[in-house]
Amino acid sequence: MKFSMKLLAVALVSSAAALMHVAQAESTYGYNAAGTGTVSATAKAKVTVNIPKMILLRVGTAGTTVDELTFNGTPSIVTMPTGGLVDGNSQSASWDGNAPTFADVAGQTLSAFSWTNNLGGATLSCATVADQMFQTANGLTSTDVEVANGGANTLAHPGANTACSGSTSIPKNTLVSSTWTYSIKGTALAKAAAGTHKQTTTYTATTL
Repeated sequence: MKFSMKLLAVALVSSAAALMHVAQAESTYGYNAAGTGTVSATAKAKVTVNIPKMILLRVGTAGTTVDELTFNGTPSIVTMPTGGLVDGNSQSASWDGNAPTFADVAGQTLSAFSWTNNLGGATLSCATVADQMFQTANGLTSTDVEVANGGANTLAHPGANTACSGSTSIPKNTLVSSTWTYSIKGTALAKAAAGTHKQTTTYTATTL
């Protein structure tokens, strides 16, 4: 008898434990003692789906590499020496006395992509930090680095240059992209002081 009671106790404990791990659903019943008419029973089930908020931004090379665009200005004088300008002192030249000119440098491109699932979408902005050479006093500013949109052009650059005067909307659950072409006009290079001018533009995509 003791053995049977122990088995019954174990069975009851096991059944209770099993019930604790089974999802509990709503239950109702319909009943008519006379056995006529229509009866019904309803039960509801709730479904909850949690989606994490995410935003992605890529400018240039994928990964942690920061792309560097290098523009080399080349002056031209009248009359240019045969073979062009070369390093050295007291080189022979038939200079006509006019200031040298600079040609527009060829544009360089970076691919840009962004995506977010935020309900209100997002915005893309940017900010540029320039070194002491890349300043108005030395002839070049971030406004001189122009940026044109190309490719799919669904992600416009935040402003027409790296002064970053604008912002771009990013719709939810939509991949947007563009090809940004950076360039500097020769007229801007002609007013720049000799030396290396550096700036860094940081792009930020922010959910709304």
